[in-house]
Amino acid sequence: MRLEDLQQTVPGFAAKGHADKIKVFAWYLHAHEGMVQLRPRDLRACYEKLHLAAPSSLGGYLENLRRRKEILKNSSGYRLEGRVREVFNERYGARTITVQVTKLLVDLPARISDLRDRTYLDEALICYKNGAFRAAVVMTWNLAYHHLCDLILRRRLTEFNQHWRNTYPGHHKKGPRTIAEMEDLAEGLKESEVISICRAGSIITKDIYAILTEKLRRRNAAVHPSDVTISQLEAEEFIHNIVENVVLKLA
Repeated sequence: MRLEDLQQTVPGFAAKGHADKIKVFAWYLHAHEGMVQLRPRDLRACYEKLHLAAPSSLGGYLENLRRRKEILKNSSGYRLEGRVREVFNERYGARTITVQVTKLLVDLPARISDLRDRTYLDEALICYKNGAFRAAVVMTWNLAYHHLCDLILRRRLTEFNQHWRNTYPGHHKKGPRTIAEMEDLAEGLKESEVISICRAGSIITKDIYAILTEKLRRRNAAVHPSDVTISQLEAEEFIHNIVENVVLKLA
């Protein structure tokens, strides 16, 4: 974990008081920088790197934490008390992939300037951060599928309508039908049919088609009432794969 990732890993980090910030910084320096003993300058450097205002003197805060036995002190410097460190390990000791997935969702708007609908993205991130992994899978699918539909409407509508007639001629028995807006896609076609038409019209590659088809199956398993559980590992793989290999490839 990089120091910069703390602001995504620790909810409301910037608004925390200095005593809490110092404990988080101390935990980070122990756990991720391998530092055994800490000096005030090490903690101040964390403030500076994150562009956060530091207290004029760290000494008073460190002394209060020492009195509360949350930080220990000896002649070599300071260190986070063991039980406090264990709590922080359980709370913030995220695996690398967890940090990557969170950062991937947070940074997505900057990587896709024409991301029209932020609702799905915002809700996917909320669900994921709060451990609602089944909901995170569903919302991330919605994000990717909406992104595909938006691409069709803005750039590939002619090809899509042409290949709709070729791929599903039975849909047009009563006369030619066309897609003109988002509601037409939502009401006139199944998600699997939209994906198949996109593949037939070379709107998506065979690799993206394979990913979307497999992820749609997993979304369906998540969205319907069942005994199927979605673990954090499964949600992380789903999110990382569909964002990196579908959303960003269709940017």
